[in-house]
Amino acid sequence: MPSTIPGDPCTSPTLYNDLLLRQRPREQKFLKLHLVFSSLKGTSFRPSIGTSQQVVSESEKNEKGTMCGGGNGSWRRGLRTSPHEAMWGKALVTYDLETTISSSIRQAGIIQALQNLGLCHILSVYLKGLDHENKECCAELQELYYQAAWRNMQWDHCSSVNKEIEGTSYHESLFNALQSLRDKEFSTFYESLKYARVKEVEELCKGSLESVYSLYPTLSRLQAIGELENIGELFSRSVTDGQLSEVYMKWRKHSQLLKDSDFNFQEPIMALRTVILEILMEKEMENPQRECFKDILTKHLVELSIFARTFKNTQLPERAIFQIKQYNSPSCGVSEWQLEEAQVFWAKKEQSLALNILKQMIKKLDASCTENDPSLKLIYTECLRVCGNWLAETCLENAAVIMQTYLEKAVEVAGHYDGESNDELRNGKMKAFLSLARFSDTQYQRIENYMKSSEFENKQALLRRAKEEVGLLREHKIQTNRYTVKVQRELELDECALHALKEDRKRFLCKAVENYINCLLSGEEHDMWVFRLCSLWLENSGVSEVNGMMKRDGVKIPSYKYLPLMYQLAARMGTKMMGGLGFHEVLNNLISRISVDHPHHTLFIILALANANKDEFLTKPEAVRRSKITKNAPKQSSQLDEDRMEAANKIICTIRSRRPQMVKSIEALCDAYIILANLDATQWKTQRKGINIPADQPITKLKNLQYVVVPTMEIKVDPTGEYGNPVTIQSFKAEFRLAGGLNLPKIIDCVGSDGKERRQLVKGRDDLRQDAVMQQVFQMCKTLLQRNTETRKRKLTICTYKVVPLSQRSGVLEWCTGTVPIGEFLVNNEDGAHKRYRPKDFSAHQCQKKMMNVQKKSFEEKYETFMDICQNFQPVFRYFCMEKFLDPAVWFEKRLAYTRSVATSSIVGYILGLGDRHVQNILINEQSAELVHIDLGVAFEQGKILPTPERVPFRLTRDIVDGMGITGVEGVFRRCCEKTMEVMRNSQETLLTIVEVLLYDPLFDWTMNPLKALYLQQRPEDETELHSTLNADDQECKRNLSDIDQSFNKVAERVLMRLQEKLKGVEEGTVLSVGGQVNLLIQQAMDPKNLSRLFPGWKAWVGSSAYTLPLNSTFRNYISVFNFNPPMYFE
Repeated sequence: MPSTIPGDPCTSPTLYNDLLLRQRPREQKFLKLHLVFSSLKGTSFRPSIGTSQQVVSESEKNEKGTMCGGGNGSWRRGLRTSPHEAMWGKALVTYDLETTISSSIRQAGIIQALQNLGLCHILSVYLKGLDHENKECCAELQELYYQAAWRNMQWDHCSSVNKEIEGTSYHESLFNALQSLRDKEFSTFYESLKYARVKEVEELCKGSLESVYSLYPTLSRLQAIGELENIGELFSRSVTDGQLSEVYMKWRKHSQLLKDSDFNFQEPIMALRTVILEILMEKEMENPQRECFKDILTKHLVELSIFARTFKNTQLPERAIFQIKQYNSPSCGVSEWQLEEAQVFWAKKEQSLALNILKQMIKKLDASCTENDPSLKLIYTECLRVCGNWLAETCLENAAVIMQTYLEKAVEVAGHYDGESNDELRNGKMKAFLSLARFSDTQYQRIENYMKSSEFENKQALLRRAKEEVGLLREHKIQTNRYTVKVQRELELDECALHALKEDRKRFLCKAVENYINCLLSGEEHDMWVFRLCSLWLENSGVSEVNGMMKRDGVKIPSYKYLPLMYQLAARMGTKMMGGLGFHEVLNNLISRISVDHPHHTLFIILALANANKDEFLTKPEAVRRSKITKNAPKQSSQLDEDRMEAANKIICTIRSRRPQMVKSIEALCDAYIILANLDATQWKTQRKGINIPADQPITKLKNLQYVVVPTMEIKVDPTGEYGNPVTIQSFKAEFRLAGGLNLPKIIDCVGSDGKERRQLVKGRDDLRQDAVMQQVFQMCKTLLQRNTETRKRKLTICTYKVVPLSQRSGVLEWCTGTVPIGEFLVNNEDGAHKRYRPKDFSAHQCQKKMMNVQKKSFEEKYETFMDICQNFQPVFRYFCMEKFLDPAVWFEKRLAYTRSVATSSIVGYILGLGDRHVQNILINEQSAELVHIDLGVAFEQGKILPTPERVPFRLTRDIVDGMGITGVEGVFRRCCEKTMEVMRNSQETLLTIVEVLLYDPLFDWTMNPLKALYLQQRPEDETELHSTLNADDQECKRNLSDIDQSFNKVAERVLMRLQEKLKGVEEGTVLSVGGQVNLLIQQAMDPKNLSRLFPGWKAWVGSSAYTLPLNSTFRNYISVFNFNPPMYFE
C-alpha cells in the first residue's frame, strides 16, 4: 500500500482538502503543484482505509481513471483503466509491452488478465514457467498462484501445500480446503475455513464504516467461505438430488441479493460454486443420480454465462459453454444451454453462427412435440422470438417472413399455455408479445414516416396528375391506344400500391396495439410500454379497429397501469360520440374506471378540468383583472373546453355515486384553495412574518377531512385499489406567509392525520399544468435511472416535488422543505456567501448594473464587461458544504451527492430542453446537498426563442463547479453525465413516446407566447408596447394568443425531431459518442462568450466559468505527465 509523504501535512487527505478549499486561488495552484511534484519522489497520495477521505461507495470506485488525458503516461494509465473497465485483452497487451514496471506487478497483471479471459491452459503453462524461473516469489504472486490453481482444479500444481494452517493467505486456505474436501480430509477442511474466516473478520474490523466500498472484498470472501463450509456436509455422505437442488436454490437467492454488486465481487463466488459442483461430479461417479447433478451444474454454468454477458464479458461465457459441452452432447435434443451458446456468439458479433444455432434448434423443436413439456415450450418460444429480433436487426429476412415465421409463431406457441403457476413461462409469453408489438410498431412507424416524407408527397402529386389525365382522356373519349392503356395501367398500379401501403399501415398498427395490450395483461415487467400503447391509440383515435380493441381488451388492463398518463388521457375527454365504438366513449369509460379504482390519484386531476374557469366564479372580477403581467395569458373557452368540462362533471358524478363524502370534501377543499390563491395580498407585500388568514376564507373552516388525502403528498399506488389508512387532512394552520414573485403566492401549513405539518405553496393567476406535466417527465426519467444498474449504483436520481393544478389559473405545490435557492445562499443582500467570503469583490448589484448597461451593446462589449466582472467576482460555493456539514466524512459524502445531482439534472434538463435556469429556480437541499429544479415553464428549447435567447444547454457556472471540489467537471461529474446520457440514449424509444404524448396534449401550453416571454424577460419598452396593444384591442389579442396555442403541430414535430437528434448524439450536424456529446455540452455551458450574451436576470456572473477551463486543462496536463489519478483519491 503506497504511503503518504512523510512529514508533509498536505498529503493527509482530510487536511489536504481543508487546506486547499481554504486557500486563495493563487495559493491553491501552488498547493496542487506541490502535491503533484511530490509524487515524483516515488511516493503517492493515497489515504489509508481509516481516513475520512475514503467515504467511497461503489460508484465512487467507478470514477477511477476518468481524468486521463493524452501524454507520455498513456501506457501506464492503460494499466489502471483497462482492468477497471474489464478490457482484459487490452490489459494483457499493455502488461506484455510495459517492461519498466516491477516484474511482480507485471506478472500479477498478466495472471489476472489470463484468468479473466478464461485462458486457463495458457495460464497454467505461464505459472509453471514462473515457478521454474523463480522458486521464491513474493506473497502477492504466491496468492495468485493458489487462486489460479483452485479455479482451474490443478491440485498438483502448488506442490508445497502448507501443512501448517497458521499463516496461510485467503486463496491458499481456499485451495487447502477444496483439496481436503476432495480428499475427504474433513478436519483439515474445517480448520482451513475456520482460520480463513478469522483472518477475514480481523480484516473487516480494521476497515472503516466511512468506506463501505472497501469492505466489499472482505464480505465477498466471507460469503465464499460460508458457502464452502455449508457444502462440506454433502461430501461426508451420499448426496441426493433434493439436497443439491436445495443448495442450488439458496445460491440463486444469494445471487439475486447481490445482483447490483460489481462483477469483481460476484464472479469469485460463482467460480467457487463451479469448482464445488465439478468436485461433486467427480465424487459421485457411480451415483445413479449423477444425471441430476449434471443438470444442476449445467444450469449453474448457464447462469454464470448470462451473468458475465450482463457485464460485457464474452470470454467467461465462452469458457462456461465449453465446460457445459464436456458434460452434454449437442446431438441429445434441445436444451437451454444451446440458446445461451447462441447468445454468446451474438455478443461476440459472430451473427451467422448465432443465427445458425437458433435455426437448428427451431428445426428440431418443429419436429418434436412440445405440448406436454413446459420447459421445451419456453425454449421454443424464446428461440423463435430471439431469432425474429435478430433477423429484423440484421435485415436478413423481409418483414412478412420475420412476422409470420418467427414472431407470430412465438406468440402462438406461448399462447397455448394458460397456466399461472410457472413464472418463467408467463415471462416468456410476455416477452413474445412485446417483441411482436415492437416489430409491428417499427414497421408502422416506417410506413408512417414514409407517408410524411416529401418523396411520398411528390408521388401523390404525380398520382393526382395521372388521375386528371385519365379523366381528360375519358371525358374527351380519346380512342384507346398504346399510350392510353399504359397511362391507365400505371394509374391502377399506383393506386393499388397506395391502397396496399395504407392496408399495411393499418395492419401493423392493429398488430402493435393488440400485442402491447397482451404484453401489459401478461405481467408488470414492461409496464412502461403503456405510454406507447396510449400514444398509438391517441394519434389514431379515428380508427375504429383500434377503438374496438381498446374497448374490448384495453379495459382488461389493470387500471393502475394508466395512472402515469392520467393528465394526458383526461385532457382528451369529450362528449362527441363517433358511432358505437367512438373514441370518447371508450376514453371516458376508461377514465371513470381508473378514477373509481384510484380516487386519491385522479380526483384532483378531473376536478381541475371541471373547475377550469372557476377562478372567475369564486373571486371578485376586479381581483381577476389586476393589471399585472402574468406568465400565461387567460384563454377563451372553446367548444372543446366545454365538452371536456361536461365529460369531467359526468365522471365526478360517477365517483360521487360511489364515494359521496369524499367528492364533497375534495370539492370544498379545491374551492377553498382557489379562493385563497386569488386573495389580493398586496397590502402584506413587505411583511416577512406570519400573516393571519382572513376569517372569511373557507380554508380556515376545513377540519377533519377524513376522506381527503393531503394533495401534496406522494401516495404509493396500490394495484388492488385498497388504500388502507392514507394520511388525510386534519386542519390548516391559521397563518400564511408570502413567497417572492410577481403574483405573491401564499405559503400555508397543512396538518395531517399523522400529526405532521406539511408546508404547501398556493399559487394563483398561473397555470401549473406545465409544471405538473414536467414533474411527470422527471418522474419517468427517475424511473429509467433507477432501472439501470450503473446509475442505480451511483445513486443518480432527480429530485421531484408534487404539483396539483386546481383550475386553469390556480394550483397548489409541495413546499420543498429544507431547501434554499442557490442565489439566496450566494448573493443574498444581507448575508450572502459572496459578501461574507469575498467582501472586496464587486457586489451582486454592481454586477447586475454593469451587465444591464451593456445589454444593447455589441457582443464584444458584453464579453469584455462580463470578463471584467468575472475577475472581480470569484466563486464561493465550496463553502456551502463546508458550512453545513462539519464532519469530514459527511462533508465528502454530501459533496459527492451534490456533484451527482448536478450531473443528472443537467443532462436530463438538456434532453428536455429545460430553460430559465437562473439562480432562484435551482434549490439546494440543506440536508442532502442535492439540487431541486423549480419553475419548469420553459421547456423543449423554447428558451432559444426568447427576446434574449438562451445559449447554454444547462447551468454550469463557476460557482456550480466550485461546489464539486478540486477536480471540478472532471472525474465524478463527467462520468455521471456520461452514465446518465447513456441511459437516456438507450431509452430513446421510451422517452420519445412519453414526450410525444405530452407535446400533443391539448391542455399542455408549452409553446412560447408574447406574454410568457415578457414575464420571463421583462423590459420596460416591451411592457409599454404590450400594454398599449392589450388596451387597444384586448379581445383581438386574446384571440390571437388562442390561435397560437392551437397551431403548434409543426412546432411539436420539430421538437420531437430535435429530441431524437439529441438521443442519437447528433450535435451541430455531427454524430458524437456519449463522451464526445457530454464534452461538447460541458464546453458550451462553460463558454464565457455564451454566458456573456444571456439575459442579465439569469445572473451568469454568479459563478460564471470564465477562467475555469484553462485551470482544469492545465491540471489535466499535469495529471497526464505525472501519472496522477485524482478521482481515485479525491472522489
